[in-house]
Amino acid sequence: MKGSTGIAASEPGLERLRELEPSRRIRGRNRTKADILVYRDGEARIAVKDYGPRPFLVRQTLGRYLIRREAAAYRAADGLAGLPRFLGRAGPFALATEWIDAQPLSKLPPGSVPAATFHRLERILAGLHERGVALGDLHHRDVLLAADGSVHVIDLATAWILGRRPGPVRRSLFRRFRDQDLVALARLRARHGGDDAGAAIDAVGGKAASWYRRGRRVKACWDRLRGKRRGP
Repeated sequence: MKGSTGIAASEPGLERLRELEPSRRIRGRNRTKADILVYRDGEARIAVKDYGPRPFLVRQTLGRYLIRREAAAYRAADGLAGLPRFLGRAGPFALATEWIDAQPLSKLPPGSVPAATFHRLERILAGLHERGVALGDLHHRDVLLAADGSVHVIDLATAWILGRRPGPVRRSLFRRFRDQDLVALARLRARHGGDDAGAAIDAVGGKAASWYRRGRRVKACWDRLRGKRRGP
């Protein structure tokens, strides 16, 4: 059953969302991205990530898959500080978390973010990896910095979950995505913290840095073939 908001509150505790109107709607950046609906429930604020408004094919394929995957990642990371509290699925195309009142790194001037932010982000990533969750696509839009200096990571849709009894292939893929998280952290340090980019990547070391540099060489070759000039 769907209410006026389009949210199917399928888990206990979320039924009330069907009776509320969102106080804010952040529309997806394109036709494959979910909308974010913000609800006020007394003193609490709830964020609902909703693929419901997307076209039928996107909603029924990508939407279902990513919501299921993200919900599983939140459950695997249950209790980890630095993630919004997961409140449950809100139907086949949506999930609910607490709303985090903070600015994404993408909104902050390059080089303006204190080093302590990245130390906190590093601890969040370490906690995720210990719980068998690797993000694989950490982006500066997914890292939030609150006014009190606390750091939060959102958007676990592309996360890779190791699982309880992983085979060798799944373990290998998990290590690869974990390494991508470390490279992403180094790049965020360079871009938003003012660290030297080359030194930040070198500090990651091991296969993670090697994979990254190999990918950059491939991309540079592809850009030359397309006649695209690289920036400084």
